[in-house]
Amino acid sequence: MNKLVFLLIGGLFLLSNFYIGKLFLSILEQFSFFKYSFIVWGIISVFSIASLLTMFLFDANVGGIVGKMGSYWLSFWFLSLVIFGLTDLILKITRKITLLHSKTELMVWVGAALLVFVLFCYGSWQAQQIKTVSYQVVINEPTNQQQKKINAVLISDLHLGYVNDVKKLGKIVNKINQLHPDIVFISGDLFDGNYNALQDPKGMEKEFKRLSSTYGTYLCWGNHDAGETFEKMRALVEASNITLLEDEMTVVGEEILVVGRKDSRPIGLQDGGRKNMQEQFKKVGNKLPKIILDHQPSTIEEYEQANELILSGHTHQGQIFPFNLVTKAYFTVDYGYYRKNKNSPQVIVSSGVGTWGPPMRIGTQSEIVQIEILTN
Repeated sequence: MNKLVFLLIGGLFLLSNFYIGKLFLSILEQFSFFKYSFIVWGIISVFSIASLLTMFLFDANVGGIVGKMGSYWLSFWFLSLVIFGLTDLILKITRKITLLHSKTELMVWVGAALLVFVLFCYGSWQAQQIKTVSYQVVINEPTNQQQKKINAVLISDLHLGYVNDVKKLGKIVNKINQLHPDIVFISGDLFDGNYNALQDPKGMEKEFKRLSSTYGTYLCWGNHDAGETFEKMRALVEASNITLLEDEMTVVGEEILVVGRKDSRPIGLQDGGRKNMQEQFKKVGNKLPKIILDHQPSTIEEYEQANELILSGHTHQGQIFPFNLVTKAYFTVDYGYYRKNKNSPQVIVSSGVGTWGPPMRIGTQSEIVQIEILTN
């Protein structure tokens, strides 16, 4: 069944690339200087095959160059398919209403092609720009006691692999260290589902060890931190001085209880199912504030105490417009700060510091989250 699905998806992908190639050729052939259609087909063939290898050999290493080529072609393919498809549809409807001059149609197609290239360049660039967003959160009602301040940094959805490589990780680590955090949280999707796509695992281990904070770095798994190479992912985390919490909790600085959850819907193997944490919460009582790392914000209804702060990712805030409208409609909170009422947990959802699928962002940002946590 899986082979049949892969064949179907692969076939549709190749057909859509053929459609894109035909449209590019129809534009280029209007100009007398262009005489080499095989160049277009050669480029599309090479990049399409690279994309197929990157997508379907999800437990193998196809090489850094091929992986990047395949990933970036997904961006170009997606934009071309959407923009050319809409242009084609609009022109067909327009032809039924009025007669368009051939030069007018050509200018429309040239404009569509330029838009593809502009959005591709912008989206690829935007994905690499990492912004810092800040929140202040007060946990527990104010008392006469002096409040304690914790400078926390949250990142999610690194999706380490072909595109989000050791160089990108080094850039992220530098930015985190500049914030001088007391504690660092990683709320899932550290990997992109394939450990073997990492071109320099030892280099990544060194970068993680450079993270500097008072209380260390704490991680929960995301849905992409799973699959046939899951144990290799775990080994890298354990070698990187990161505290992995799998439906577990630990007291940090005698001030907060840090809780890490397994993912609620992992894509593949992830060493056992998700546990119910409420019994464990009852055992430790409700005195200490709880910082809960839970990758998917679809699970926030599992928590009910006012002194709980849930840190999530997963949504990427849609990553590419208009998918941000989809995530906003689907999740109670797909981005930013949320609290149902003063007796409910507080939630912060990050748009993520990396990308999944097409390595571009349009209408969203890659971010590091700095949280000033005030407790009694």
